[in-house]
Amino acid sequence: MAAHAVRTQDKGSLTKALGWFSVALGTAQLTAPRALCRLVGADDGGRAPVVMRLMGAREVVQGVGILTRPRPTTWLWSRVAGDALDLSLLGLVAARGEHRVRTAFAIANVAAVAAPDVSESLRLARMGGEPRAAKPIRKAVTINRPRADVEAAWAAASELRDKVDAAGGSVRFADAPRGRGTELVVEWVQEPPLGDLGLAAVKLTGKDLATQLSDDLRRLKQRVETGEVVRSDASPDGHLLAEHLRQRAAQPLEEGVR
Repeated sequence: MAAHAVRTQDKGSLTKALGWFSVALGTAQLTAPRALCRLVGADDGGRAPVVMRLMGAREVVQGVGILTRPRPTTWLWSRVAGDALDLSLLGLVAARGEHRVRTAFAIANVAAVAAPDVSESLRLARMGGEPRAAKPIRKAVTINRPRADVEAAWAAASELRDKVDAAGGSVRFADAPRGRGTELVVEWVQEPPLGDLGLAAVKLTGKDLATQLSDDLRRLKQRVETGEVVRSDASPDGHLLAEHLRQRAAQPLEEGVR
């Protein structure tokens, strides 16, 4: 099975990475401000942890803004301004502190992140027209059966067809290369609420349409080719991508523990 996404969003992978970086860094600054102060060579007493928490709150807000907006130009420019502020504060720490090596390392890291912040801000600023948030998604599965059999199986899969129809999706069939059966292709436009943040939330639950269709099309392929869905004691409902989130390391059987 293959999944292909054609990006029509204004946000590229670098913009999204900067958004998630902001959320991760801000969360660390909010939850462990004293440790972060020591890491950059500042004192972990007095007002420094408070300032670190304020910087963390700023990072989280910026990250959420980047991840939820289709074209987060303003939020990226706010990251550039934040980089300038961070560099100024680190400069003060370097001038007054005793751990200048740590501070110099922190300054180098902020400068390294500032470069993509500026480049992405400029790229988005040059874009015109309405912001684009939707993204066409394509799911395809090759079934080793004649096209007529695959079309009949799809017509009989009412729940699966209803799911695709509800998303405004389309379905098409094509002969697979070299006579290897039939390719079934499902396409729809994905525009989750709250942008990439909302998409990540539904993916964590395994309830996003892309994950569901991966499982549904895999089961359809197995039914058409073998007459049944492959199951086991470990996966009584068949192989489900959503179940991967609940996997854990192997453990001994309870009766074997002494």
